[in-house]
Amino acid sequence: MTITAPDPNHAPEGFLSWVATLVHQHRRVLIGYARKRGLDAEDALDAVQDSFFSFLHLPEARTIARDGEDAIKLLTVVLRHNVMNRRRTQRRRSAAVVPFTTSDATDEQSSESLLASAEELARAHGCILRMAELQRRVVMLSLLDELPAQTVAEELGIQPGYVRVLLHRAREHVRSCPYEPEPQ
Repeated sequence: MTITAPDPNHAPEGFLSWVATLVHQHRRVLIGYARKRGLDAEDALDAVQDSFFSFLHLPEARTIARDGEDAIKLLTVVLRHNVMNRRRTQRRRSAAVVPFTTSDATDEQSSESLLASAEELARAHGCILRMAELQRRVVMLSLLDELPAQTVAEELGIQPGYVRVLLHRAREHVRSCPYEPEPQ
């Protein structure tokens, strides 16, 4: 048994008819727009789908869809915001690297660079110890145990958005912390 996709030009009357026509008319232009704005093919398709989804939630979507010119203008605006949000999220994810990394010692590293790395690690550890208990637990669960924000939020009984806020503040704290270890 072969299943074929319905032809948007011959779709039945009703909801699916005007939605199929809308998508068929504008998806190629919108995907091209997203690709020109720097998204790869998969992200561009996701952004376009999200834009159609947002558009269809508008109470006046069916009326606007009848006028192809207005529909593409509104879809382009919605897509532009989706593209900006996706690119902003990508930048945040690439910048959300743990402020310190560990590497294996090699013969090429000098004793000065190994000492500087150890001092930086001690500074970061001291800064983490100076954080509030909740913030420290969020850092440990999120960054060290690599748990998703939703899981961390459930475990600590807080909102996922608050987990992200605490992580952001913790990263800023570690970056700017003037912690100096006490001599022993």
